[in-house]
Amino acid sequence: MKFSEAIELYVADMRRYGRINSDRTELGYRDRLNKHGADMRNRDPRTTGRNDVKRTLSRWPHPNTQRAAHAILISFYDWSMEEGIRKDNPARQVRKARKRESSVYRLTRQEVVALMDACRTARERRIVILGVCVGARNQELRGLRGEHFQREGYVWISPDIAKGKRERWVPVLIEALDVVGDIRAGVAPDDYVIPARRPNNPPWNTSWREYPDRPSSAQAIWRSVAEVALRAGIAAHVHPHLLRHAYGDHVAKHAGLRAAQALLGHASVDTTASTYVEKPGLDELSISVHGFTYRATRGYPPAEPPAIPHKATTGIEPV
Repeated sequence: MKFSEAIELYVADMRRYGRINSDRTELGYRDRLNKHGADMRNRDPRTTGRNDVKRTLSRWPHPNTQRAAHAILISFYDWSMEEGIRKDNPARQVRKARKRESSVYRLTRQEVVALMDACRTARERRIVILGVCVGARNQELRGLRGEHFQREGYVWISPDIAKGKRERWVPVLIEALDVVGDIRAGVAPDDYVIPARRPNNPPWNTSWREYPDRPSSAQAIWRSVAEVALRAGIAAHVHPHLLRHAYGDHVAKHAGLRAAQALLGHASVDTTASTYVEKPGLDELSISVHGFTYRATRGYPPAEPPAIPHKATTGIEPV
């Protein structure tokens, strides 16, 4: 058996068992496994050793990326054992990389408001508002159609566009009322809310033609968010998923962990906790030190330090 044949059988079984539920996840699995197969020169998976696994993992210098690839290799070789292809799992014989804490830029409420105010077109408003007020992922933004807004007061994230096919209903926040109302009134059920578009006059690109029957590309949404952030005066690199982080960060503080988990569509509450509420946000940190100063204030601390008693009056040498 060639390694490429084993990959096809593995992916088919993972689809059947519900372990892989989206094309995007499948692409990620295939990418790691194909790289491993290339390192093995497409040999029989029964001949793999721990050194082959270590060689593949060395492709990724960042430990967190190594851990993700390592988990896929462990799953693949566990499946190989269950299918009787081999008797051991070489990936489990390799030590996992130590997880490195990732740094996520957190948008404050003022920065979120600045983003919303910096939108100039209806398209930009839809992208930003649906990101910070609905918590939609990039793939969900691209997949939203008029039918997802038919229930008044809610945005429906249907299984066909949600990660892991986890359907959810998200209540419409006050800031999103106008945008959602505009979508309900002007977008047909089968049309895309953020459609694909092409310039009418390249290379100047001063006017655009939209195609409601086709979704926008991921790159176009990235560019729109970056342009709005630059206009809003935010120095950090702002991307679509950072809008979702802003929604989760502030909603988790307001509504609690369980509500945030359901609104974000996370499979595990640990994901919500570790990403959004494990550390205080910038707004909380600002409030916690509000009013603190090292300089003298009325009542505390004293304007001048107390005088040290002299030996002549106390008979005690000052320390």
